[in-house]
Amino acid sequence: MNCCGQKRQSLQFTSANDTDVHEPETENNLITSDQKPVYFRYTGNNELQVKGIFNITYTFSAHRPRVLVHPDDVSVMRGYPDLVELRET
Repeated sequence: MNCCGQKRQSLQFTSANDTDVHEPETENNLITSDQKPVYFRYTGNNELQVKGIFNITYTFSAHRPRVLVHPDDVSVMRGYPDLVELRET
């Protein structure tokens, strides 16, 4: 009987460790709470479509000049002279 009790105790110990193992995964999300939204304003007259690094397509136009951009795509947007990064305060 003592043998079965030890197996049960080892199973409980393993499951307790499993919850600790999963905690860091939540910190590796693409967007964390410390990342602020980034907007870009289009200064051109025609429509401009820009594809981000995760295949998100952003469409800018004179009718929709201000677009929210994923933080990982900011460096891509900075390569276009008609896009101005807006600083949120």
